[in-house]
This record gives sequence, C-alpha cells and structure tokens, in this order.
Amino acid sequence: MNTIISNTRVWMLLLYMPLIVISSCKDDAPEDKTIIIKEGPNSADEAQTAFIEADAGTTIIFEEGTFNFTNTLSMDGKNNIIIKGAGRDLTKLNFSTQASGGEGVLISNGSNIRIQDLTIMDSEGDALKTRNIDRISFVNIATIWSGTPSETNGAYGLYPVLCTEVFIDNCYAYGASDAGIYVGQSDQVILKNCVAEGNVAGIEIENTTNADVFDNEAFDNTGGILVFDLPNLTQYGHTVRVFNNNSHDNNRINFAPAGNIVGNVPAGTGFMLLSTNTVEIFGNTFIANEFAGVLIASYNIIGTPNDPNYQSLPYTISIHDNTYSMTAGAVDVANQAQLTQDIIGLLMGNGYQQPNILLDGILVAPQVVCIQENASVSFVNMNATDQTFQSISDDISLHDCNQTPLAAVVFEPF
Repeated sequence: MNTIISNTRVWMLLLYMPLIVISSCKDDAPEDKTIIIKEGPNSADEAQTAFIEADAGTTIIFEEGTFNFTNTLSMDGKNNIIIKGAGRDLTKLNFSTQASGGEGVLISNGSNIRIQDLTIMDSEGDALKTRNIDRISFVNIATIWSGTPSETNGAYGLYPVLCTEVFIDNCYAYGASDAGIYVGQSDQVILKNCVAEGNVAGIEIENTTNADVFDNEAFDNTGGILVFDLPNLTQYGHTVRVFNNNSHDNNRINFAPAGNIVGNVPAGTGFMLLSTNTVEIFGNTFIANEFAGVLIASYNIIGTPNDPNYQSLPYTISIHDNTYSMTAGAVDVANQAQLTQDIIGLLMGNGYQQPNILLDGILVAPQVVCIQENASVSFVNMNATDQTFQSISDDISLHDCNQTPLAAVVFEPF
C-alpha cells in the first residue's frame, strides 16, 4: 500500500513539473507595461522620468491635454517602446517656453519605436528628431510652429536621421525653416498620406537609400518635395520613388536662414532633385508651382563640392506620367534668391516662360534623364555646362528614353 502511494506521488510530481516550469518562465518574462501621463503641473517631469525608466515593451500614454515643457524630452538606448497620445488634435506637447535643449523630442540609439497620435508645438529647434533607430514609426503626428512661418523657427518637423525601416504615415508639418518632413542618411523608407504646408521644403529625402514617397500633399511651401544628395555626409543616396503625390501652389518666399542649403530652392518649385541618382518620379500632380513643376539640378550650379567620392551629376532619372499646370508669367522674381533671379532672367532673355520641367543640364549625357510626358508639357534645358549660357534649349527629344522601373520598398512597420 505504501509503495502504491509513493508511486502515485512520483507520477503526480512528474505530471505537474512542466506546469511548474512554464509558470516559472512566465513569471520571469518581461511584461508589457503602460505608463500614463496626465495633464498637470508635474507632467513634464513625469514624462521625462517615464522616458528614462521605460523597459522594453512599455507604452507611454499622454492623455488628452496640453503638456508644457521647458527642456528637451529625451529617450536614449530603448527598444520596443510605444509613445502615444489621445489624438493629433487632443494631445499637444508644447515647447513654446523651452529654455534649453536643441530639440523638442529626441529619441536615439534604439530599435522598434513607435510615436503616434499627438502634436509637437513651437520647439526651439527640431520638433521630433530620431537618431540611430532601427525600425521607427511616426503615425498621425503633427509638428507645428505657430503664426507666420519664420526663419527663427526650428529647422525640421519630423526628423529621422541615420535610421532604418522608417515608416511615416498620416502626419502633418507646418512652419519649419528647413523641411517639414525630412528623412536623412537612412535606409528603407515609406512616407505616405502626409500633408506639409508653410515650410521651406515640404518633404525632403536626403542622402537616403530605398525610399517610397507617395499619396502625400505638399502646398504653400517654397518647394513641395525634394530629393537631395549632398557631399561630406555618412552615406550617399539613391533609389527613390516619388509617385501619386499632389504638390501644388508651392510659391512661398524662401525663409531659410542664411547659409542653409535649402535657401537655394526657388520659390515656386513642385519637385526638386539635386545630385542624386536612380529616382523615379511618376503619377504626381504638379499644379500652380510657378517656377517649375520639376527641377533637376547638379550641386555644381551652387558650388564646388569638397568631397572626392561625391557624384554631383544626377543620373538614372525617370520622369513620366505626371500632370502639370502653371500660370504664364506668374513667378515672383523680386523675392527670389539671386541665383534664381539669374535663371529667370536667362529664360526670359531667350524668350522662354517658366517650364513644367527645367534641367540645369549639368549631366554626363542627356539620356541619364529620361522623360516620357504628354506632348503639351513644356521643357527647358539650361545647358549650364556652357558658361556663356548660349546653348539653352527646349528640345526634349534627347531625353526620349526609358529607365527600368524601380521596385517597391517593402517592410513590416513596428
């Protein structure tokens, strides 16, 4: 009898051991955690503490209200974090009394970060900067500087730099003195369904590889959408698709601070490409941008790059199936930068109105820029390699070629 009891106990122990092990493992695993920040006099301190102490799997929730900050709100070295508000119109992080820090919100050196459903207002510098993040998502975020856009506003609204798998969806940017939505030195980018108005550059992709920019609206900026490659940065850019965007009425006087590279963007530019390669521009609407619908230029037209590895001449550019409309003679000459005034004077002096597509003509060969547009689309090549500017031409036939369509950017956002 005792043997039977003893054997029964052994079998029961063996039966329950897996459950004990599973329970122990479950207790040791990190649990998802939620930190709620309520509007109040201590909310800024509570938010910064949450940003410092958050563990992997933490969701930080800002409730409805206005949260006032006097310092940069920063997070460093975190993984698997969600930061969210109650909605873009309901949760506002206000930095109008900011006394220190170069950004409104700064998130750096991490992975799997998602920020959503809130507005960042009136930061001293960049509104929302993320640096060295692998998988970063911005969803339903607004960055705003109040009042009339000014050169004293911060440079960038949304500002991911040195990031991978950047996902930007349904965001809004207003008033940046450089770019409202800017992606720099990053790889794998999807930027869609956003609105940028009242900035120098509405949307800018710079020194970035493998980016899709589509279904966005840019208006009342100096330049609507920019794809730039600049010298002396950590990487060079290539392989960008810009498609199905509505870039219209981008005629705002350039208000970038002196010395800023975007200070060279002509007011009235729907899309501008500078010194990059492997870019496809298609299915976009460029309406009432009174300098040019599409401008293709080399860095050489504004200066000499001091970078021996930098390729300043654009190549493998495809422009096709876009829609254009401009008002003849509507461009504001007096309020343009001197270089832009010179270009306008050159065009007018040779009997040309502002064209839908304008090339500076500093190219290895004409066929590196392929154009397949409706026959009514106006075109001018300045042929600026001829420094006498006696070779300006509206002959688009040299660009009657095709580039291989680029593949879609595909990744699973966090």
